Amino acid sequence: MPNTVSIYEPRTMMGVINKLPPVHTFFRSTFFSHEKTFVTEKVDVDYKKGSRKMAPFVSRIVGGQIVPNTGYHTETYTPPLIAPDKITTIDDILKRQAGENPYSGRTPAQRAVIKMAEDFKELREMITRREEWMCAQTMLTGKVEVVGKGVHDVIDFGFTNREDISTDAKKKWKGGTAQTKYEDLKRWHEHVQKTGFTNCNVCIMASDVATEFIKDKEIQAMLDVKNYELAVIKPTQKENNTTYLGTIHELGLDLYKYNEWYLDDFTDPTNPEDKPMVPDGTLVMASTSAQYSMYYGAITILNQKTEEFVTAEGKYLPDTFIKKRPDRRFLSMLSAPIPVPHEVDSWFVAKVM
Repeated sequence: MPNTVSIYEPRTMMGVINKLPPVHTFFRSTFFSHEKTFVTEKVDVDYKKGSRKMAPFVSRIVGGQIVPNTGYHTETYTPPLIAPDKITTIDDILKRQAGENPYSGRTPAQRAVIKMAEDFKELREMITRREEWMCAQTMLTGKVEVVGKGVHDVIDFGFTNREDISTDAKKKWKGGTAQTKYEDLKRWHEHVQKTGFTNCNVCIMASDVATEFIKDKEIQAMLDVKNYELAVIKPTQKENNTTYLGTIHELGLDLYKYNEWYLDDFTDPTNPEDKPMVPDGTLVMASTSAQYSMYYGAITILNQKTEEFVTAEGKYLPDTFIKKRPDRRFLSMLSAPIPVPHEVDSWFVAKVM
């Protein structure tokens, strides 16, 4: 009799995960596309800090002058664990599934395979959505608040390039002049050039900020298509719930509106609400050439068969276990991601409204 492999074997479940289609994101895919996995639960992060120190003049007789090594420091983090579960009961595999032909003739074993694939797809989408939120929080606040069952922590990257002009009637964009808005972008762009040693080439605006910016008739005149050497405004729908608004050529800055939300069920669990990924009144200026990464710490689980702890390296780790009375099979996907901004001064956040 041929050997059969259970669909719940780790290698089988991992094969299903590897075949899942990618989930589209914006912050995650635009800035944190570089990925690295670790064999340890803790990860070491190198932060780069540039310098404008010039090479010294020296006498031809004296010779060279030693220049001290500068440029980076290392911090150690423990990436937070993400572990959503799905449950399969006897009813799930005995009864017809949603969308299944009543006369399909599927066996319980076939339904179990289909449900496992669908569950993994949903779990992976939830993890990817969490990764996108972590990347957005890193860019918008410079830190990630880890709030969940039995955990309340803050990962702080020491980001300081931010300004709030929303409370200043003369400076805020709502009702402000076009020249002020343009000069603000130019000033923040130059600030990152000075402190972050890079050129911001992307500006991500909240929906209300983009609306205020585009509807300004002076902005429209200033950025008219006829002034192509300065800029062009040409709103175009893109994937990932983004809208390309145009480009300010003088700054080499592409403008985007990001319309994406997440369910906040952790700030007030009794009153969950959808919140915009980019908060109202906010914009982010960043560089796609700066160094950002997505690190994944190793995950340790208990193997129910061997009753031994196993540590695995990878982005996602499938796991399964059963409970009796009532009989249930739990399907879990675990991940320990952490977004890493190696160049903390390479972007700018402004609250303008």
